[in-house]
Amino acid sequence: MPVTANTTDTSLSFTRELLDDIVYFFSTELTETSFWTQVSCILLAVAIAIILAGYFGKKLALRAQHFSTETLRGRLATFALTLSKKLLFSVFASLFLFLGIWFLQQLGLVQENDKLTLARLANQVFFMWALLVLVVEFIVVLFAKRHFSAQLKRFFYTVFWILAILNILGVLPVIVSIMQSITLPIGSNSLSVWAILVGLITVLLAMAIANWLSEQCETMINSAPDIDANLKIVLSRLATIAFFTLAILFSLASVGLNLTILSVFGGAVGVGLGFGLQKIASNYISGFIILFDHSIKIGDLVEVAGFSGTVTQINTRYSVIQSMAGEEMIIPNENFVTGTVKNLSRTEKAVVHSVNVSIGYECDVGRAQAILLEIVGEQKRILKKPAPWAVISDFGSDGIDLRVSFWVQDPENGTSVLKSNIMKAVLSRFNAENISIPYAIRDVRLNGELRITGNHSSAKK
Repeated sequence: MPVTANTTDTSLSFTRELLDDIVYFFSTELTETSFWTQVSCILLAVAIAIILAGYFGKKLALRAQHFSTETLRGRLATFALTLSKKLLFSVFASLFLFLGIWFLQQLGLVQENDKLTLARLANQVFFMWALLVLVVEFIVVLFAKRHFSAQLKRFFYTVFWILAILNILGVLPVIVSIMQSITLPIGSNSLSVWAILVGLITVLLAMAIANWLSEQCETMINSAPDIDANLKIVLSRLATIAFFTLAILFSLASVGLNLTILSVFGGAVGVGLGFGLQKIASNYISGFIILFDHSIKIGDLVEVAGFSGTVTQINTRYSVIQSMAGEEMIIPNENFVTGTVKNLSRTEKAVVHSVNVSIGYECDVGRAQAILLEIVGEQKRILKKPAPWAVISDFGSDGIDLRVSFWVQDPENGTSVLKSNIMKAVLSRFNAENISIPYAIRDVRLNGELRITGNHSSAKK
């Protein structure tokens, strides 16, 4: 709705009064002795506050280093000390400004009936600075530092100081009254622009609190030693969904918005899930199925969708598999439920690997097998039980093919280096015991007369 004429007249009248006050201030206050006395007192209070805040701030910073951030108690103590360090300047500046004005009044340099406009303005600035520090620190804690970038913090500072200056000048109440007079129809109700703005701020604040509570709950669940890893993920996500749902419902109810509107929104979401979001919904449900039935766990060595590696993440919609080469593959959770998955470490983590080698037909096969078993038995990553075994795998065209097989207890760490070490040891031991490793030797025969022709001119030279 348009702004009423009464509101417009009020704002114009207020603007004229504000301009008159500014003109009066510069024409009268600047010529009075009390003004410059207040300036001196403010500068002195700021200087003392900077010195004391720097000194005691270092003490608090050293004290904060003694607390561990791994526990909730340590995090709270660190937060309290850090917050106190950032509030020291405002507290000291306001305190010494008050003491300075009182001391000047006792000396008679400032009369008790003086307006002290500048001192009150400085005190409001100190208060606003302390309020800004409190708000920013709590927002950083609630939203986490990774979501509160330097650019966002700079924008927040700018908006805050603009609002603070408008409030000091008395303009902000007029703006609020104008926003309250403008209403927008929402369903069967009507909300003012001010109510909508307050509602948005309430939603953001509620979401921030829900985010902080979910993080604390996740930390507590992950620290529980008797809960399965998959169950920890499930409980953490259910708690996060519950906190954010309650935050949205609380914030909407606090604004005065009828919650029956959510039924229309829920119906629209249901239709969207039924038509356009089938795969996304399927992946979300599949994620919970994987976590509940324990078919896949973090740390499992799997092969799915033509990609093999270790499961590093099981998220709500997708899972992440990291190969031995460090490559990461994002696999939709539906593939783990509807497709075929080779889990190499579901019940038994160890897997079988083999190394092939050939020896000459004239060599002692039994001795060669014994050497292979000795070399494999010296490797720390190979299990003793089940014991390794060496067999004749084939009679090759150049030699006898042997295969030594063994169980690797940690295949997620790779087997290339392990096999290389075994092959180097086999080569060294076979050479020491005169066991030959054959290689293909071919005779080339040429049938017919061989003629060599050359350049006659070059031959004469």
